[in-house]
Parts: sequence; structure tokens; C-alpha cells
Amino acid sequence: MNITMGRRLAAKLGVSGRLLAAAAGIAATLGAPLTAMGQTAAGSGGLEEIVVTANKLNAQKVLDIPVSIQAIGGDTLRAAGVSGIMDVAGQIPGLSIQDLGPGDKKYVIRGINSTGDATTGVYYGEAVISGSNADDGGGFESDIRLYDLNRIEVLRGPQGTLYGASSMSGTIRFVPNSPDLNTLGGYLTTEGSQTAHASGNYNINGEVNLPLIDGVLAVRLVGWKLYDSGYVNQTRVGEGVTGLTNVGTAKAPNFQTLPVKGIGFVKGVNDDDVGGGRAIVRFHPTDELTIDANYTSQTETSGGSSRYTPAGVAAFSGGPILPTQGCDLCNTDVTLSPWKDNLKVFGLTVEYKTGVGTITGTTNQYNRTTDFTFDSTPVLVSFNVPVPAETLEPRTRKVNSSELRFASDLNFPVNFVTGVYREHETQDLAVQVITTGGNGLVTGPFSTSTADDALDFPGVGNTFFGRTDTRRDTQYAGFGEATWKITDAWTAIAGLRYFTETLNGVQTQTHPFGGFPGAPNLVPIVDPEQTFNKVTWKVNSSYKFTEELLGYGTISTGFRSGGLNAVSEPFEPIPAAYAPDTLTNFELGAKGRLFGGLFDYQADIYFIKWNNIQVQETTADGAFVFQGNAGDAHVKGVEFEFTAHPIQYLSVNFAGSYQDAFLTNGAKLQQARLNPTLGVSGDAIPNVPKFQLNVGLNYTAPIAGDWQGVIATDVSYRDAETGYFAGTNNKFNIPLAPYTLMNLRLGVINGPWSVTAFARNLTDKRAQVSVINSSQDPDALLTVRPRTIGLTATRKF
Repeated sequence: MNITMGRRLAAKLGVSGRLLAAAAGIAATLGAPLTAMGQTAAGSGGLEEIVVTANKLNAQKVLDIPVSIQAIGGDTLRAAGVSGIMDVAGQIPGLSIQDLGPGDKKYVIRGINSTGDATTGVYYGEAVISGSNADDGGGFESDIRLYDLNRIEVLRGPQGTLYGASSMSGTIRFVPNSPDLNTLGGYLTTEGSQTAHASGNYNINGEVNLPLIDGVLAVRLVGWKLYDSGYVNQTRVGEGVTGLTNVGTAKAPNFQTLPVKGIGFVKGVNDDDVGGGRAIVRFHPTDELTIDANYTSQTETSGGSSRYTPAGVAAFSGGPILPTQGCDLCNTDVTLSPWKDNLKVFGLTVEYKTGVGTITGTTNQYNRTTDFTFDSTPVLVSFNVPVPAETLEPRTRKVNSSELRFASDLNFPVNFVTGVYREHETQDLAVQVITTGGNGLVTGPFSTSTADDALDFPGVGNTFFGRTDTRRDTQYAGFGEATWKITDAWTAIAGLRYFTETLNGVQTQTHPFGGFPGAPNLVPIVDPEQTFNKVTWKVNSSYKFTEELLGYGTISTGFRSGGLNAVSEPFEPIPAAYAPDTLTNFELGAKGRLFGGLFDYQADIYFIKWNNIQVQETTADGAFVFQGNAGDAHVKGVEFEFTAHPIQYLSVNFAGSYQDAFLTNGAKLQQARLNPTLGVSGDAIPNVPKFQLNVGLNYTAPIAGDWQGVIATDVSYRDAETGYFAGTNNKFNIPLAPYTLMNLRLGVINGPWSVTAFARNLTDKRAQVSVINSSQDPDALLTVRPRTIGLTATRKF
């Protein structure tokens, strides 16, 4: 939805933008400290742990699991007004997120990141929704809104035995609330806010739980609708456009190529309009059998790019495209880049309890369609074709994942989980480069006809280039993990997973540059079939020294499969495929609880050996990117979380991490001179801050009668990092500055009601969260949302 539509909707609701910012109402907001332990009721004097099921064997408390895991409970998420993963990223040690705008995120755990398939496994319930970015750059992780979740689980380190190939650095599980078979209830939250350098925002979300047959059948319905106004302005939309204009008469035409007036300035292009919902039905006919069916749908749209060209940086120019300088929150693209993301997740899970364990069968479908666009004028200018054009990349991705597993429950020192897994994925991508007009949008539909070629027939044709890319990926795996209770204090765990994968691809050039040399020849190019087989393993030993101290050590492995590259002819050739990369993780950790539950802690140290790394490489002229393998790396790190309840009503959280990630075997100097985007030995791995810290305070206390007051704040620090490998002289690398973000909220609670005033990014910091820079996408930064102040209200029932 664009800005005008947003205003119209606000008008229909009878609320102006200012009133939305000052009065509307929702539950909670970002700023509550988020931790593995949720705060108990005020005055209870202790902290309460969350129960998780990450080991697929049984339910355990966080402090009893001998792995590095953080869990954030649903009550904490709702109290903090959490909408998406960016709202909690700063509070999770070892996690950083590249945010390239609405619907375009990339999760980085323990510094392991590069372009290609995800290095972090992502699950929504039982469904695999891990991201993929095998082509030009649109659509990493989907941005499913996190309403009415039971918890978020973040497992750090390889989870290859239980969660497979993409979980080489860790796994994030978004676990929705299941239907309650006996209780009718729900909540409704509304929010209105105002963003600096933008305008008003609103958010409405709610949930209802409906028992249909008491104790047997229930449905849980969740819905959300939110609009965030754009804060990035485009300054030269439509500039540089020329067209054939008749300067003569109808009887004596005289066509000349003349400039077309562009619309120039467009305010708030990166608005974000999201709507979605979830339904889960639970059928529990017997004590042994539970059947859950679920469906989630979400649509997200944005009017333009969130990138901005910073002050002091000259934007690209050429021919009729005049030079311009960057500025605060201004985008210098000459075309608009609207975005649309539609996703659906649905599945069925059957759980049957026997006398010796539980059998679980689950099948899930994840469908995602993205309409990703970007300004391709810079790359055309670099080839001396100074004509504004947009690249359209509609993509459809479908992932079907199924698993059958058995988790034992034996009165015996050894218990185990074992199972089989299948995944089938299809991706269909079209790339279409089309000229744009003075309004910054494409001048017409894509054409395969040479008569419509924009290079051969300037001012008449509208299509520069087109291709399609279809990929198929089928995976099978068998896995098992056994837990041996050697003594009451000493436990050992060992796991193994065998994985096999087959990749196929077909590419078709639908419109070559300059058109087809003769009759259209849409001959598909079949990629050579690729097959990969891997075995991942894990060993873990833990010892309960006291009831307040658990120590553990782990050696675990992970990998990511290889893949196919798109053909770049007739330009510089690139490799047809790239190989898998693998890593081995060595870890020691300790966790526990002190002073009768007033102080909880987790800490670990780790060392990772990462081999045959998949990275995005660039052709020598910087115009085209592809996947390759670029050597080895080491990552050394420390992670910690401390949660305390030092006095009545007050909880304090302190969490952080240190990561040192660098190449140990990079490109040779001769290679790096030819292609400076390659990293050399000793280079820091991009997008990895050495230090991350978070401090959170929450004071919830009685005021009078049934009233409670809440004061909460959190402060997050992220260290400097590089945007790309520094190489020998990589002109595309841009260092990202360190930053500190602060959130604040003040609220009151009375029974089922809560009202909260909040400030997110209180200091209006231009946090440099990511950068994009190449000949195709010149120097552009991405930042967090500017200071946003608002009011929320929630009613539970």
C-alpha cells in the first residue's frame, strides 16, 4: 500500500496521522528486556525458565540443556510489542541481521555468513522456511510477523544432526501457540506512532482461541495488519529519460529524441504495508493421539528501496543522467523499485504416544512469491548505455518438507530420537530489464521480440534483456541422536545424519541484449546435474557439578550444499556451479542458577573451522556477481547471558558476544589483483561485528489498587564491521561504523488492560546495519527505522 492509500485508510478509520501518533493504542512495545527467562508476576522474587523442545526428544528447561540456546517467551514478546525479528535481534548474543528492507533479511549466527543458501536454519513451527539467495539478491529470509508465538528458540552452533544442511551455524525456531482445548480467550492490540523524517504508522493484531469440542477440538485464529510510513526519499526519479517527440505537425511530422520531464522528488518510498493471519486446528481424540493442521498467509508490499546514498558520496551519472550528491536518508536511483512478497505456510502434524515413546509425522509446504525490482541504470551506464531501466525479478519458491521421527521414553539410561527426512524445492525466476519513463516505472510489458529491443531501436523498443532460471532440489536424510545418562550427574550425547541432494536447473534466454540475431531462439540450457552427499556428526558431554552449575563440551559439524550459477553470456563467463562448504565447531559452556533463582547465567567459548567457503564473487569489471568458493576461515568467540532479579519488581539482563572471524586461506595475490573483491588471508569476514552488547531493565510494580506501572529500557551496541572483503584494494568495500540503539517504554496495567507509551531508537541513530556497493548497485547504506514515538493498548479477554 502506498502513502496515499495509507492516509485514505486512516481517514476511513476516522483518525488523522497526528492522532494515530498520539492516541491510538496497542499492547506493549519494543524496549522490554528480552531474555531466555521470562519475568514472573511482580513480587514473586525469582525468575522463571522457559521450556523448549529443540532436541526433538523431550521438553527441557533452558538451563538443563547442554547447548548454547536462548529462548524468548511469548508473554515477553507480546509485552515488548515485538512485530518482527529485528525487534529482538539486538538482545540475542552471537546473532546479527542484515536488513536490506521490508521482506529481505539475512540471519548471521557466530559470524558464519555468505551469499547462497542460508547458513542459519529457520523453522516456523515444523515448516522449513530457511532463506535462499542464489541469484541477484532479492529475498533472503521472509519477514513473517511474530504475533501470538509461544516462544522463539535460537540455537547457536551447528545443528546438522537434527536440523540438516542449512543449520551449519545455528537454528532459529519460531514456535506458534497451539490451540487450547478448554479455554475461550484472546487479545486485541492497537498501536499508533509517528516516525521522524516520515509520518504516521499503525498496527492492529489480535488472537482468539475457540474450543469447539471441550478437550477434543479447538481452533486458534491470529490476524495482523500494520503500516509503517517510509523514511527514505528519492531525489531524481525519472531523470535522464528521453523519448521520440513530434516537433512538427501531423501532416509534416518531425520526430526528435528529446528529454522527458521526470517527477524528480518522491517522499517516503520505502513504506511497508503488511497483512496476514494464521489458523491452527488441534484435534485430540484420545490421550495418545494429537493432530494439528495449520495455515499462515502474509502479504507485504513496499513502494521503493530502503537504500540511501550518504552525504559526501556522488551518485552515478552518464549521458543525460546528471550527477548528484547523496544526503541523509535520500535515495539517488532514477527508477522506483516497488517490492511485493506473498507467502503461505501450511502443514499437518500427527503425534502418537506409545508406551515406549512418541511417533511424530509432519509434512509442510512453504510457498513464497516475490516481485523484486531494482534500478539497473548504473550497469547500463557502465556499458555506455545511459538509458534508465529497471530490472524485474519475479520469483516463485516452493519448499515441501516432511519428517517422520520417533523419540523414545524408556526407563533406561539411554534414550534416543531417530527419523527420516525429505525435502523438495522448486525455484522459478525471471529476469527482465525494461526501460522506464519519467514516473520511474517501466514503460511497458516485457517483450521477447527483437522489434521491441531497446538497444537496437532506442525510443521505440522497451526491452533490454530477459532470461528465466528454473531450479529443482531434492533432499533425503536419515538421522539419529542418542542421550546416555551415565550417572545422575554425567550425560553423553552423540548424533549422526546422512544427507543426499540432487540439483537440476534449466535456463532460457528470453531476450538477449540487442535482440535475437535471427528468428527468436528460446533454446533452454540445461545445467549439469549436481549431486552432493554429506555426513554430519555431533558429540557432547555434560556434567551437573551442583544443582546450580551445568558444564558441557561439544564438537559438532555442519555443512551447506553446493549450487548452480546462472549463465552470464554474452558477457564474462562464470563457473557453472559451486561446491559445498563445511565447518567444525568446538565449544565449552556453563550455565546455571544462583541465589534461589535470583540470578541465571549462560556462557560459552567456541572455535570454528570453516572450509571451502561459498562467497559472492564479482567479475573483473564489477558488473556481474556469481557464486564461488574462496578458501577457509576461523571464527573464535565468546557468548554470555546474565539475568538477575536483584530487588523486588526489578529484572536486569546483560548479554553479549565477541567474535573474531577471518580468512586463513584466501585468494592468491595475483587473483586478488585481477578481482579485488576476493578476500585474502587475514581479511575479516564481512558483516561480523567483533563486539555485541545489550543491557535491559524492567521495573514492574504496583501503583495503587489493581494498577501496576512499567518502566523498561534496553540499550544495544554493535561494533564496527566491513561490508565486503577488504582484499588488496577492494574499492567496493565500505566499513560500517559502530552504533548504539536505545528503546524506552512507560506503561500501566490494570487487569486485562495495558497501555504503553514508547520510543524506539530514542536517539534517532543512523545505525549502519548493511551496505550494498558494486557497479550494478552503487554505494548505498541501510539503517534502522528513525526515532518512532507512539502509544499502544491491549485488551485481553
